[in-house]
Amino acid sequence: MNEWPGKIIRFFFSVNDTIKRQQYTHTSAEVIENSVNRQKNFFTINKGRKQGISTNMAVTSSDGVAGVIVGYSDNYSVAMSLLNLDFRLSVRIKSNGYFGSLSWDGRDYRHAVLGEIPQHIYVTIGDTIETTGYSAIFPEGLTVGTISDFEKRGGDFYKINVELFTDFKKLHFVDVIGNLKKDEKVELEKQFK
Repeated sequence: MNEWPGKIIRFFFSVNDTIKRQQYTHTSAEVIENSVNRQKNFFTINKGRKQGISTNMAVTSSDGVAGVIVGYSDNYSVAMSLLNLDFRLSVRIKSNGYFGSLSWDGRDYRHAVLGEIPQHIYVTIGDTIETTGYSAIFPEGLTVGTISDFEKRGGDFYKINVELFTDFKKLHFVDVIGNLKKDEKVELEKQFK
């Protein structure tokens, strides 16, 4: 936030997506604390409530999904990293549209695991993984990574390893995205769950 005589200027801007009819706010921030070697990783950014940040806002790097805001103070916020055993992300395989849940298994900071993809569909190494937009937090079509390998296991679903686009050891500047219609969507869906 910069101050000019008599005015405060915020660096948030709104994007009205006329195709999908959803509105999102975007602001950039700098990562000032980060971890990648724990089972539950978080990172801290240099913007907070005074700069328009609140919980359940998406955080992305220039390469892909990074995390979600879970707490904030006046000038700082903490995000749960995608590299957290509690983080779940609704994603799809871009080439065929099949969706599943992406999570981190706590092993390699460059890879996550995609589950719930049925074994009867065709999967290819190198396929792009992107967000579905089913979440009230993450917009549709944000890149996540590519399929690095997969295997059929007992049961109906593949175990798919995804090489993440975001390199969390180099995470420095991020984009924080807020869905202006999130509360309306969440409240409506609560009535049917």
